[in-house]
Amino acid sequence: MRLTLLIVALFVCNNLYPQKFVKQKVLKSKNSSSETFQSMTFNGSWCWFSDPRAVYFEGKHKRTYSGWVDNYGDIHVGFYDHDTKEIKSTVIYNNLEPDDHNNPSILFDEEGKLIVFFNRHMMGVQPLYQIKATKPESIESFGKVKELFLNDPALKDMGSLNHTYTNPIKLSAENGRIFLFWRGVDGKPSYSFSDDNGENWSIGKIFFMPERIYGFRRPYTKIYSDGVDKIHFVLTDGHPRKENENSIYYTYYQKGSFYKADGTKIKDLGGDPLLPTELDMVYSGKKGKAKAWNWDVAQDKEGNAVITYVKFPDDEKHIYCYATYNKGKWNNFDLINSGKWFPDTAEGEKEPEPNYSGGMSIDHENPNTLYLSVNRDSVFEIEKWVTNNGGKSWNVNQLTKGSSKNNIRPFAVRNAKEGNPLQVLWMQNTRYPYFAYLRNADFRGRFHSSIKMGLQSPTIDNPVTKENIINIMRQTADWQLANPRYDADELNWHYGAFYTGLRALSEVTGENRYINQLLNIGEAADWQPMDAVFHADRLTVIDNWAWLYGKFKQPEMIGKFKWVLDMHLARNYKKATDVRFQNNPYYLEWWTWCDALFMAPPSFVEIWKVTEDEKYLNYMDTQWWKTSDYLYSKEDSLYYRDDRYFEKRSDNNKKIFWSRGNGWVIAGLARILENLPQEYSNRQKFEQQYKEMALKLLSIQSEDGLWRVSLHDPKYLDMGESSGSSFFTFALAWGINNGLISEKYKPNVKKAWAALCSNVNNEGRLGFVQQVAGDPYPFHEDESHVYATGAFLLAGKEMIELVKE
Repeated sequence: MRLTLLIVALFVCNNLYPQKFVKQKVLKSKNSSSETFQSMTFNGSWCWFSDPRAVYFEGKHKRTYSGWVDNYGDIHVGFYDHDTKEIKSTVIYNNLEPDDHNNPSILFDEEGKLIVFFNRHMMGVQPLYQIKATKPESIESFGKVKELFLNDPALKDMGSLNHTYTNPIKLSAENGRIFLFWRGVDGKPSYSFSDDNGENWSIGKIFFMPERIYGFRRPYTKIYSDGVDKIHFVLTDGHPRKENENSIYYTYYQKGSFYKADGTKIKDLGGDPLLPTELDMVYSGKKGKAKAWNWDVAQDKEGNAVITYVKFPDDEKHIYCYATYNKGKWNNFDLINSGKWFPDTAEGEKEPEPNYSGGMSIDHENPNTLYLSVNRDSVFEIEKWVTNNGGKSWNVNQLTKGSSKNNIRPFAVRNAKEGNPLQVLWMQNTRYPYFAYLRNADFRGRFHSSIKMGLQSPTIDNPVTKENIINIMRQTADWQLANPRYDADELNWHYGAFYTGLRALSEVTGENRYINQLLNIGEAADWQPMDAVFHADRLTVIDNWAWLYGKFKQPEMIGKFKWVLDMHLARNYKKATDVRFQNNPYYLEWWTWCDALFMAPPSFVEIWKVTEDEKYLNYMDTQWWKTSDYLYSKEDSLYYRDDRYFEKRSDNNKKIFWSRGNGWVIAGLARILENLPQEYSNRQKFEQQYKEMALKLLSIQSEDGLWRVSLHDPKYLDMGESSGSSFFTFALAWGINNGLISEKYKPNVKKAWAALCSNVNNEGRLGFVQQVAGDPYPFHEDESHVYATGAFLLAGKEMIELVKE
């Protein structure tokens, strides 16, 4: 009976007294998935306790600057230039720690030079890090990284002396004094200051101290300043996972002292730490019967605080809240239940961070505007909320809708005034695991997140202009990097082919983020390819590493993969080579299939470039022609994929010449000829085979500009396929650019490129790609793969050269 009454009572409470939310009106507007927006980076993440994460600065340039940590632990800063539309970035610290808690915060000094701060997370006694740019408004060069051990060692008996989170503030009314706030001794909010532009820092002091009812009770802090004389603070008792009644507190600093919201002085800076009972309680976890977590604080026109926080009636209800101070009291508004946590919970495990909300950010230039991450259906989307009555009701503009990925942790760009086209950045997650799982994670186990900008990707109205070629190359590369193929090893041929295209893009744009991705792949593998080193597919990545060695000359890059290539030469290859695919127990150790002529030979050419040892060219030359003599059909000027297809015929009784297989070959020829010395003995032989294949391919190009998967039997599947066509477009454009085939074929190549671009959707995905295969078979519009994107990027680079007037 009592149980029945209890159930009835709970039903009545939940239904007669439902959560009361503010009025909201969702406006009709043009919106699209998050993947149609431009990326500041395809590999980056951040938390929400180190700010500012993005700042607009206008001087000689008009640029939005941001910082992030990538999934290899590199710390980046970058910018979007509003005039040139360039996106540039640089690594300021390599391999720090792959953890989103380590994102940098950004400050500009009086000369317009960046000062960047960052940290490690939960790794014992670690410092804060500081680095300064050497030139105003530039990320091209930085001084040395300074390690700031600011916690007071006299407090070591309290607990950990680690430093986490960075929040720099510069006050003009205090002669440009820079304050730096972080989580310090035993997890307590701490500060230091510098009066010489960050050259020297005072010893750190704790400024807020809740009752130490358990070890490492760590209050969380959100901070904002007008940059003149006032700093706002929003604090909690601790982490909501550890607290039953996590409340929200407020204080502000001005002219050496802390104050309550009504101006009542609490105490001077530098004295005893503030206590929760001395501060304004914006929200009581006890009275509200829900623990809370702080998200942002801003300042209205009257100088009063505006606050956002989340409260948790339970872990699966995340209630976004907005608080203002007006006429001597705090006004709290419940905005929306945003859904539960966003991280990908490991199967069979309890979610370790159930209070990780999608998040929200206040527009600090207009605190009546918020950016929210809300899960209205099954995916977190970015929404813009605007109130004109202090928070009672809101107009909602859904910036993203219909996304396939979670969009979280939005950040309103600081100093981006009304009219600035770039107001918000956010994280777009392909995969987000708990940070503690990342430290020894492989490629598949890392987080995969992009930093998106509130700017739509450019529309490609004319695909044969340099500007649009670069735009669509960047869009396809960024989409592919944000959508990794977990079924493909990052060191195998699939990705090796993609990396060649990524190299081409980096050479076109000069954007370091693409080269840095290649460096990270190599460093993570310790520059060692996969096992089965005689397999041609394992060598594709070596081509890219040899290229990187040529750029950076780092000895650790070359030793292992050079040893692998030397193993190939050490065999009695002139006599032992057997290029039969059938009835050959060692068929995977020789170049017995035509794809191998892209996978392996360019690596031997590339290592010749960096060693100047002709033995590598001679090996490549010998092995190429052994395979060619066996698989190349002189009467057809095409390659059989392998000897299983010599006599095999299609359903229409046609010879089977596979499109992508021949794409591998002619692309391999172009890449070899790009670097093969003019005086090399067999160069003319390579050129002749290239010309024969090129003219054949031009003669069978379909009316729509693309090639069919079965080159001699287009009726088998009369659709243009993107991977083979991308390789053909690359090789043919290269041939025109280098004078091997006539310029009269330019219209053919432009037509092919335009058709390929039409296969790229508005998110940047290159579709109509035949999946991993060895012969023709069907494919679909929504199918993509990394090797096809790599081929498309190779083609794009050559198209830029081809369209030059």
